[in-house]
Amino acid sequence: MITNISRRCFLKSTAAGAVSAGALAALAERLAAMSAPPALGPKSKVRIGKLYLGREHPGWPTSKVDLNADMRRFEAQLAKLGAGLADVEFVEGGLIANDAQLAAAKAKFKGVSGILAIHLTMGIGGQLQSLFELGIPIMLFALPYSGHEWHTMAGWQRQGKLIEVFPSSRYEDVLTAIRPFRAIHRLKEARVLNVSNGPADAVYCQALNEKFGTEIISLLLPDLQKAYEAADRGEAMADMRRWIKEAKKIVEPTREEILKSSVMYIAMRDLLAQHGAVAITMNCLGMGLMDRGMGYPCLGFVRFNNMGLGGVCEADLKSTMTHLIFSYLVGKPGFVTDPVFDESNSTIIHAHCVAATQMLGPGTSASPYHIRSHLEDGRGASLMVKLPIKQKVSMARLLGTDKMLFSTGDAVDSPFVERGCRTKLTVKVEHLEKFLENWSSGLHRVIFYGDHRRDIQRYCRFAQLRLIHEGTDEPQKVDGLDWDPHVHA
Repeated sequence: MITNISRRCFLKSTAAGAVSAGALAALAERLAAMSAPPALGPKSKVRIGKLYLGREHPGWPTSKVDLNADMRRFEAQLAKLGAGLADVEFVEGGLIANDAQLAAAKAKFKGVSGILAIHLTMGIGGQLQSLFELGIPIMLFALPYSGHEWHTMAGWQRQGKLIEVFPSSRYEDVLTAIRPFRAIHRLKEARVLNVSNGPADAVYCQALNEKFGTEIISLLLPDLQKAYEAADRGEAMADMRRWIKEAKKIVEPTREEILKSSVMYIAMRDLLAQHGAVAITMNCLGMGLMDRGMGYPCLGFVRFNNMGLGGVCEADLKSTMTHLIFSYLVGKPGFVTDPVFDESNSTIIHAHCVAATQMLGPGTSASPYHIRSHLEDGRGASLMVKLPIKQKVSMARLLGTDKMLFSTGDAVDSPFVERGCRTKLTVKVEHLEKFLENWSSGLHRVIFYGDHRRDIQRYCRFAQLRLIHEGTDEPQKVDGLDWDPHVHA
């Protein structure tokens, strides 16, 4: 076994084996460097209803407002957003200044994931009430001086209406405003592979499908073994060479162990493509993969998460769904973790053996990493990633199908220490004692870079999830949480 050698020495010692892959490996290496294969990308455009709400001679913002001119100005700004709307299909409702126009627009909006209503003048309360009849989430985008309907939002929300307001003078904030609609749409077309010794809980899978539209497909060990045996070894060799080339250091794993991990990546990628799935979660340690001559999925999970897909440990469907919700909502992957606490400095240390190297999203700079063994059994290959610090992060976990735990903090360290899972992120939080006193519903939480309080608040309202703020709310008073006193994911 290789211990604490540099990447250059490792490459020199393995060059002879790598060359044998020849031209096939070179081609496969180029393929492996690509982003997600087209078959694994979005399947359809996000359909969003769009209309402009106003009244002629409204008094506010002015009695002489030109509704058509305001609409043209807004449309010109939308045209500048380009790639940010590339996956969006607007269903045009047009300018709504009377009841007949509103009725015609409503007839067009069947099947849209949400409605973007652009606020032009005062006096649109009746128009909003009529739109509520559709039962479709509504985002009211309000430029300053468009009107005062913003102050009615809290009242509508208390009545259970699916509406949020986004007041902003920046037209590009439309891209943020429609994020929940994208997540709603993408979850409806998403499929997730659950790989374990037995099928996933059928009742929970059905509940997820009914709530989000997401389909859970259970695969068993023989399905994985078959895919592993069929995986293209040339592509796997190229993937292995890329891991080695980009690593800062290789500690425990041998070349053969890294190659097995790359074969597992190709096998999982092929399974995703075969089933039209976008994420995979696996009972990594419970299926005896190493004893059956296979590699762990850790490196492959990193590849998927960097691509904007999903690779999640331990056949954890709640964390997988959390990962998908946020990746569709904010475009960043999740880091599923086993947290530990440090009251001396009010921090939670998040640790696991799988972390994306591009936690800020696909296409961003990769974090440096060492290739290590899996911490808990010292076998196979995983990564120790030096994650970004001095940034805000969010922590979340979907509970069942109707609740979401959420909190924020500051990433202050990513320590390279031997104890605990390979990758670690130290997050400073307020009211640490509240987290500790009220921790429920299993060990795992999922970390995302950025402060996504408003994004998840909007999404949860539209998806009709109860948002529970860890560290400030009182989970002990919430029905339906899991208080089972044993360590479980």
